[in-house]
Parts: sequence; structure tokens; C-alpha cells
Amino acid sequence: MVISACLIASCDNAPYLAQAIASVRAQTRPFDLIVVADDASTDGSREVIRSMAAEEPRLVPVLRDRRLGPAGNRDLAIRDMRADWISQLDGDDKMAPDKHAAEWEAIAPFQDRIEAVGFSDVLLVDAWGDPLECWNLARYALMDRAERLTWMARRSAPIPRDMLLSRHLYLEAGGYDHALPLYEDWDFKLRLAACRAVWRHSGITGTQYRRHGAGLSDAPLPEHELWLASVRQRNAALMAGAV
Repeated sequence: MVISACLIASCDNAPYLAQAIASVRAQTRPFDLIVVADDASTDGSREVIRSMAAEEPRLVPVLRDRRLGPAGNRDLAIRDMRADWISQLDGDDKMAPDKHAAEWEAIAPFQDRIEAVGFSDVLLVDAWGDPLECWNLARYALMDRAERLTWMARRSAPIPRDMLLSRHLYLEAGGYDHALPLYEDWDFKLRLAACRAVWRHSGITGTQYRRHGAGLSDAPLPEHELWLASVRQRNAALMAGAV
């Protein structure tokens, strides 16, 4: 039996977390496993997780005793999963009802190779869920590996997120680097883009990506510059061949 799982990674997302979990539970193609990894929240998130886990047998809470940061929290949860295929969602975002089904269908011809990535467009919303802009990401499915890596390296356009891929491919790409407090996602996707895999677009908008002014992306500019430079240095060899 092929097991598909969704990781919901969260830290102090109590105002939005129930909506995030509900959106994953409501998938038209159900996930076999839903892991909610809470990174030592102090805002009541754990009570939300425990309450929803009590009514959902597929939901497995992972409640950290100390804060690991987004990279460590995600990576350890994925490595501990007993799943063949994985998707992700942040605890303040929402998943469209057909996202899993559409991405699964998109990669269906390649699933026996375990070297496929399914992804969708992204709707950027504000704190109240009102639309800001839509990221059309279909172009990434038309690129070869070198071109895809070049686009990732340049960061001149939005990059796919919350993708469906095999756990095997996640591990082959090296997973998230625990040492990165920012841009750990970009760092991972650079290495993922360098792997030999087909990328297939679902044809739908799959994630509502919420910007609400309380996330790590709103860290001071010097921190952004520091960790952007760190990711570029870590992946210098990959990026030199891409741009």
C-alpha cells in the first residue's frame, strides 16, 4: 500500500491553525496520514492540535519541547514519517480541496519511478484571507533541469511551494538544513531542483499562502541579507552551473 502524508508545520499559528488542519482533512483525495509538528508554541496552538487529533484518527501530533526552528521542525518530522509520498502546509496557510488529488493525478504516470514532483499555483492572501495576487507557476513544468535550477537560483520569480514528492526524493535532496533560520526552503529547493526528477503542474491553485506580518519573513533586513548570502555560499557550486 502506498501511503501519502501531509506535514503541517506550525509555530504560534493558533489564530489560523484550525483552518489549516481542516483544509487538509477536507481533501477530495484524503491523505492517509496528517502530521502536525508544533515547534514549541506558547499561544494555545497545542490545545487546538490535541482537540482536533481527538476527532481525527489520521492526525498525529508532534509537540516539540524546545524550539528547533522551521528547518529542524520540518526535517525531523519528515524523517520520522512512515510515508511514501509527502506534501506540506504551513500552519497559517490553507490547502485547496482538490490540491492533493490534482497533484497526484499529475504525477501518476511517474509514481513508480519515485522521481516526480507535483505542484500547483499559489494564491497570496492577507491576514484575513483576502486575495492579494496569484502566482502562476506552470512554467516550471516546461523547463529542463538546468533551466529550472537557473530560475530557482535567480529568485526573480515566485517559486513553487507545498509540493507533492516522494519521501525518497526528499532524502535524496538532503532535506532541510537545521542550521538555517531563514531561507531554508529556498536552500532545499535548489538542491531538489538539481535532482533528476520530472516536475508536473496540477493545473489548479493549490495553496492559500497567508502574509500577516508576524512570520519569519518579516525579520529585519540585515537578517535576510545574512541568510540569503549563506544559502548562496552553501550552494555556490550548483548556482555557478545554473546562472
